Amino acid sequence: MLTIPSDEEALGGLQGATIASDLSSSIGYRIVSRAGAGTMFVSYYAVRTAPEGETPVVVKILRPSLFRQMGPSAAVIVKKEAVSLGRLNEQVPPTPFVVRLIDTGTIEVRRGTKALNLPWITIEYVHGGVQGVTLRERVQGTIQATGHAFDPARATRAIECISSGLSAVHDVGVVHRQLTPESILCCGSGDDELFKISDFGLARPRGIRETIMAGVVGNTGVAPPEMLSADPSTIGPWTDIFNLASVIFFLLTGEEYIVAESQAQALMAAMARSRRSITETRWLHPSLRSSEQACKSIDFALRWASAGEAQERLQEAVAVAAMLSPYLRPASPISALEQRIVASAGEQRVRVAEEVGPMTVPSTHLKAPVQIKGELGQTLLSPRAHRTAAERPSQDRSIEAELISAPPRASREPSPRLSTVVERWTWSVLHHPSLDSVIRSVAWDGYGRCLAAATGGLLFWNGTSWSEASSGGLPSPQGVRFVHRIGPGRWLIGGDASTLAVYTTGGVTGVFQLPGEPQSHVALSGDLEDMGILVSTTPTDPRPLLHAFIAKRWLRPMPADGVALLAAVARVEDERWLVVGRSSAGEGLVALYAPLDWHLERLPAPPARAFVACAGRPDLGVGIAVGAEGSVVWRYGQSVFTENIEPRRALSAATIDAEGRAWAGSAGRIWVRRGGIPPMAGVWECVWENDAWVGPVVSLFVDSEVVVAITADGGIIEGRVTG
Repeated sequence: MLTIPSDEEALGGLQGATIASDLSSSIGYRIVSRAGAGTMFVSYYAVRTAPEGETPVVVKILRPSLFRQMGPSAAVIVKKEAVSLGRLNEQVPPTPFVVRLIDTGTIEVRRGTKALNLPWITIEYVHGGVQGVTLRERVQGTIQATGHAFDPARATRAIECISSGLSAVHDVGVVHRQLTPESILCCGSGDDELFKISDFGLARPRGIRETIMAGVVGNTGVAPPEMLSADPSTIGPWTDIFNLASVIFFLLTGEEYIVAESQAQALMAAMARSRRSITETRWLHPSLRSSEQACKSIDFALRWASAGEAQERLQEAVAVAAMLSPYLRPASPISALEQRIVASAGEQRVRVAEEVGPMTVPSTHLKAPVQIKGELGQTLLSPRAHRTAAERPSQDRSIEAELISAPPRASREPSPRLSTVVERWTWSVLHHPSLDSVIRSVAWDGYGRCLAAATGGLLFWNGTSWSEASSGGLPSPQGVRFVHRIGPGRWLIGGDASTLAVYTTGGVTGVFQLPGEPQSHVALSGDLEDMGILVSTTPTDPRPLLHAFIAKRWLRPMPADGVALLAAVARVEDERWLVVGRSSAGEGLVALYAPLDWHLERLPAPPARAFVACAGRPDLGVGIAVGAEGSVVWRYGQSVFTENIEPRRALSAATIDAEGRAWAGSAGRIWVRRGGIPPMAGVWECVWENDAWVGPVVSLFVDSEVVVAITADGGIIEGRVTG
């Protein structure tokens, strides 16, 4: 039992302790550090330890003073959050727009002479990265970086995520009641940015009669008038719509919608029929401010959503999003430079500009330095310093990650051609390799969530475990060959029997088949609303088919002459794709496909049996292909560069992160290229190595100093920069 002083509120003595789960004696939550404290909870970063692996989580424990003040009814707060989130967990995959419940229980704490059974709840860890984890942090960071709040495109994504999350909450009979910029957590960046609703302590789930009233005046504005009512029947989904309007106003302007200094002022302001305009604020994005009609229409929608009388208010979150969307989407596009500025907001490490190599070098074959071994639980330096066995950290504590930061060990002077930044990597096993089926394709939906196509059917990784995903409606669930993310919580899947289907948190929502003879669809890249390509095979023609679609219209497919296999595709420009595989002559193939020109151009490549993976960044005009014998092909602008990663292992996965760094994976290895994009001089460094992992890496997820790799046999390894 933990003993705390009578005036202890932070529960500091918990650090390093393990809270046992009531679900299983083999599951526990090791407290790493305090994440923060609110009115009701003290939150901690923690590690969920289980036989299958270790994963980062957040444990929220009820404050001792609140428990003492409210007595047994204090448990209602935790019960409400657990019930609210538990109802949403019943779907596989669950909605990506609400934080996921993992566990709940009580911990016995002695405070003075009294023993308290403090309720706790464990939820998913949301990796906010350098841009911040709450909506308030991200809006404020964007204002500091660019001089204005969210641009129209980013605001549209945020509004769609938040409104979809509220709709999911309301569909299971829950009213949140406390939606604020602090209760919306964020992860990812750019088109992959996700917004998740959290903090359900004041929620009112259907079937729970206990009610805890929230004050009308809060730190972030004014609550809807019905929150003052003693009649719980006056509170419903419309209550959250009022708060949604305030949140939307904030992400568009960086300011509060309605501000009051007393409850009387708050009630009067909430009941008023007039509202301030977004044009009256300081940080509205210029592309919105320049459109008078769009601003008037947005003002109207927010005024309707925040009407003082509940019966006059918009009743559904999706209706609010639908009203705003037409006036946000047509605004001027945001430049790639501005997106890069926003993505780097809050960056805490100063990177030294990397030296540019000779611009005339047509290709490079660079050897990597001595490989950096990254066994489980071992912290790495890059560039690394030699360490004896006695200096190596123990392997039983493996996920300090963002949760604990330690000063870096001394390292040797870096090569003058490399960045002088020293990164300390800590690796942990999120899931040991244990699947009976083989994973073919993975599509990430932000940190901690992905859909996978395996030989046994569809699987979903929820951050702590693999689950079978519903495949009802598919003619051949075991024949799904690829999964491709088309939006938050939405994927396009394809495979045997000419099947293409849209997959969401509700399962298969639409199945369609291309006309003609039966085909097996093996890979897809692009945007359904814009342009993309689909790779298929038929039983009657050994040549793969390259299908192109533009604005949902399919063009005539092109047979790939001289090609035996196409394994992967990646967009590298608006109208060009890298395609990789093997030629009819049995050689590795890397080619550039231009569907509008109906042209496939083979690119120079190192000798290899096959190329099996590729990745692209159209915004940078860069693509990378990897394959056997450590072969790497870069396509940057109109130039092609080749190199090999030593030792020459069979590379099976690749990605390019937000900073333009390339990553590659193989069985038991993960590499990152230091030194920039060729022709800049650089080397590939092995940042993780474990020969016990024999399954090839099939997917790499990289986001803000965290990398996650999935192997073909279901193993998941995670590395984090810790200093």
